[in-house]
Amino acid sequence: MHARTQKRWSITDILDRTDLAALLDEQGAAQGQGHRRRWHCPVPDHHDHHASVTMATDAHGHERWRCWSGDDTHRGDAIDLIMITQRTDRAAAIEHLAQRAGLNLDEPLPTPRPRPVPTRPVGPVPLHESVHRYVAACENVLWSRAGQPVLAWLHERGLNDETLRANSVGADPGRRLMQRSGGLPVGRSLAATFPALTLTGDVAYVQTRYLEPAGGPKYENPASRLGTNPRLAWTTPAQSTQNKRLLVCEGIPDALTAAQHGLLSVAVLGAQAPDARVADTLVEHCSGQRLDLVAVIDNDDAGRAWGARLHDLLAERDTPLTVVEPPNGLDLNAWALTQPAWSRTLDTPSTDVGLTSDRHDMESIGLELP
Repeated sequence: MHARTQKRWSITDILDRTDLAALLDEQGAAQGQGHRRRWHCPVPDHHDHHASVTMATDAHGHERWRCWSGDDTHRGDAIDLIMITQRTDRAAAIEHLAQRAGLNLDEPLPTPRPRPVPTRPVGPVPLHESVHRYVAACENVLWSRAGQPVLAWLHERGLNDETLRANSVGADPGRRLMQRSGGLPVGRSLAATFPALTLTGDVAYVQTRYLEPAGGPKYENPASRLGTNPRLAWTTPAQSTQNKRLLVCEGIPDALTAAQHGLLSVAVLGAQAPDARVADTLVEHCSGQRLDLVAVIDNDDAGRAWGARLHDLLAERDTPLTVVEPPNGLDLNAWALTQPAWSRTLDTPSTDVGLTSDRHDMESIGLELP
């Protein structure tokens, strides 16, 4: 008995014998197949409507999960998953997984599962030439007959031709009409393509937005081996602006809407989980340009969590952030469609719009802060 209390399994022993996908399946049926499988977030009280959890293998060969519509804590390995779903501590979670894998302290370790190949490269990956070709091809399609349905969809969202051309927006007609190499968005159906631009207007990445997701995810990105997500997508204003405010938006369409209204804007890709890299880049840019920072969040719980997270990251860097919440459950794009004078609210707060710049005020308008 004494020996049993002294011997312990290592974390590697546990994770090498645990099938993370099977654990996630037990929390609810997955959507999609293969590496495109998605699960709903296992975190209690997080209403993840679009199956936002993905799986990846890290550089150590350990499977990890992450939710892309929650805050930055909705992630981890199999141990974290058990701790969350069973509301238990780490020691109990390890014991649970050990029993599940058939580990016995008095017997030799069972053979581990084949170690998965890392799905994410270590370090930033330059954008592959195939992605550049895809972006250019889709941009040409948008202005052709095949792209007319996508162009009409973009117009319905208030984006004009000048803004679309300035930011190289395109149309993916689907894989039946456009061949593509492996790792690019598969082209399940008609989609708009939103390139992520650098500050100098070069293409750094792209996101493909399906007009009719048909049960799958709305957005699809290139495989990580074709380029690293830069996390920030800058916009090119269709007209010159002397504005001294930078709007941080949830997604490229919202940032394009702001740019069309003559505002400097940047989109956070995966906006629900801004990280230190995003905060450092924003602080460096705004300090050099003497810009005020304003985040326009979606009017929902995920948007409020994102705004609170970015606010805290910037506060740690002594940089103030004003958080604006559109009214009536809208995002910025829908807000601009329903209220063409929306941008004036940034200068003159109204009772219909949440506008704040510190944690106390954020709590007073209903932002749930960690």
